[in-house]
Amino acid sequence: MEKVSGKKTWEKRAAGIGQACFWAGLALELLIVVAEVSVWTNPWEGQLFRLTFLLFAVKVLCSRYSLREWLWLLLFGVIAGLCYLCSDRDEAVRLVVFCAAFRDVDVKKALKLAFFMTLSGCLVLVLLSAAGIFGNMYIIDDGDRGLRYCFGLGHPNACYCFFWILSTLGICLWHDRMKLWHYGLTALAGILLFLPTRSRTGILFLFFTLALALALAFGKNLREAKGLYLAGIAAFLGCVLLSVWIAYYEPYQGPFYTWIDRFITGRITSMNTLEGGGGMLQNWRLFSRPENIKYFDLGYVRLFYWYGIVPAAAYVAMYALLLRECYRRKDPFGFLMLLSFALYTTLEAHFISVYLGRNYALFLMGAYWGGILDGRKDPPKGYVWGLPAMLAGAAAKKERRG
Repeated sequence: MEKVSGKKTWEKRAAGIGQACFWAGLALELLIVVAEVSVWTNPWEGQLFRLTFLLFAVKVLCSRYSLREWLWLLLFGVIAGLCYLCSDRDEAVRLVVFCAAFRDVDVKKALKLAFFMTLSGCLVLVLLSAAGIFGNMYIIDDGDRGLRYCFGLGHPNACYCFFWILSTLGICLWHDRMKLWHYGLTALAGILLFLPTRSRTGILFLFFTLALALALAFGKNLREAKGLYLAGIAAFLGCVLLSVWIAYYEPYQGPFYTWIDRFITGRITSMNTLEGGGGMLQNWRLFSRPENIKYFDLGYVRLFYWYGIVPAAAYVAMYALLLRECYRRKDPFGFLMLLSFALYTTLEAHFISVYLGRNYALFLMGAYWGGILDGRKDPPKGYVWGLPAMLAGAAAKKERRG
């Protein structure tokens, strides 16, 4: 009896340590995101990423997973490790540990923390810029849009993007309290912000998100329609395939040049006219390479170019399964956020970056991945050091059945 009581006490302490490390790591990741959007260059960014990785790793060590989950984590860890060895990029390893660390974490609480910390940070930067203390209020665009306001958030597109993603996250979190006038007020704010920023992509996706949110909020049949989720998965996979098709062509060639490229403000030519061909298909590798470091807007092209075909394919597969999991869990507004972010990534690479804290889809990935890969209701779980015993037990069980 004392042994059982001692074990439970130890597990409780381990869980408490893990939770403390998780929330400290998440808060630090969110602070890094706010620092990045400002004009300040963070000299300790790499060291801070290592610290957050260690904090999330401690959370994983203090958490219990089923045998299937441990094996899946091992597989994803191997893929991410090969990506790191081949490309020198550690984001894939950090992503696997970040998502795994969400075990037994209240994902809604984590998303609320992300919402309020990001919103507060952005408002502070806006106020500092308006007061002339820190940051720029506007930039002069090289294109045809001239003077555009960024309000201290680095770039007008980044400014509008943060408004859109925070609006989307707010709808996801508090849709049950929202009235029609809340949506109207958000749309009005989006129009008013568009006038000084002139972010065409941002306002397009804001109104897409609002339209779908209204349809889900006031259409019970649509919320429960399996076809909606299948259409969302098809749209996401279609965007990925479209990105691969775009990356296939040489500069100034193919069906996307000239009018489609002009419509998306030269995003294709700004990618494939970079030195060495940029993100073109010819530069993709199974696990990427150290030379693949160039920046451009097309998100899925960057995903395959930066991290390699195998890690990118694993990410795409898990994202599609995550969209399906929203249907299984009856989470239509989680689906709304995931789909909006997925479509946006075709044109912008905001969510394909070293900053895990600004991709809220990863929060849901962390919360739902266990259900995706091990759908059993209550499988036995254990710590990492209990893996040999779990494997032996599974082998013995299989032998008895045989």
